[in-house]
Amino acid sequence: MSISYAYDENNFPGEFAVGSLESLLLTFQSEGVSGEHPANTGGFYTGGSLSSNPFSGDTYAMALNGGDFAFSATGDLTYDFPSHTLHGTLETLTLGGGLNNNGTVTDSFITFDFTSPLEGDLADGRENAVHDVIWGLMNGSVEGWDSSTSVSQGGLLAVLDDAGLLNDIIPASVTGVSTSEFDFALAA
Repeated sequence: MSISYAYDENNFPGEFAVGSLESLLLTFQSEGVSGEHPANTGGFYTGGSLSSNPFSGDTYAMALNGGDFAFSATGDLTYDFPSHTLHGTLETLTLGGGLNNNGTVTDSFITFDFTSPLEGDLADGRENAVHDVIWGLMNGSVEGWDSSTSVSQGGLLAVLDDAGLLNDIIPASVTGVSTSEFDFALAA
C-alpha cells in the first residue's frame, strides 16, 4: 500500500514537538487540536454539502471534544444500516481541530493520501479496514475501537504500520512529506 502525507506544524497538538508519526498521532488522540465546529458534529457530505442521503457520500467528517478532535475522510463511502458497517474506499484522511460546514477540517495538522485507495468490502462486515479506521476515529481513537459487535484490527495506526510509516520522524527537517518504502522501491 502506498500512502503519502503532508502536515502543518502550526496546528500540531500543543504537547507535541518532535517524535515519530506514531507519537504525533497518539498525542492527537489524547490531546486534540483546538478548533471550532458547527452544531452538526458528524455526517456524510457530497460535493461539499451535507448529503441528502444520510448513509453515503464522498466525504464523512466528524468533530469530537468540542471540536478539538476532528477528521474528514474522502472517497466513496457508504454506511449499511442493517449491518452497521461502513464500507467503500478511503482516498484521503485529514486530522485536526474543528469542522467546517462543508465537511473539511478547520485547523488540519496532517492529511494522508492513499495513492491506492484503502478498500473496505461490505462482505467483510465491521472488520473491513475502512470501517475500522473511521469507527476508531469516530470514537476518538487512532488505534481503532472495539465494540460489542466488532474487534478492531488496529485502526489508522495499523494501516500506517503496514505501509511502514509509523517510525517516520516528525517534523522532518527537509520537506514535511513522506512516502512508504514501497514508493522508494518503485522509483529504483
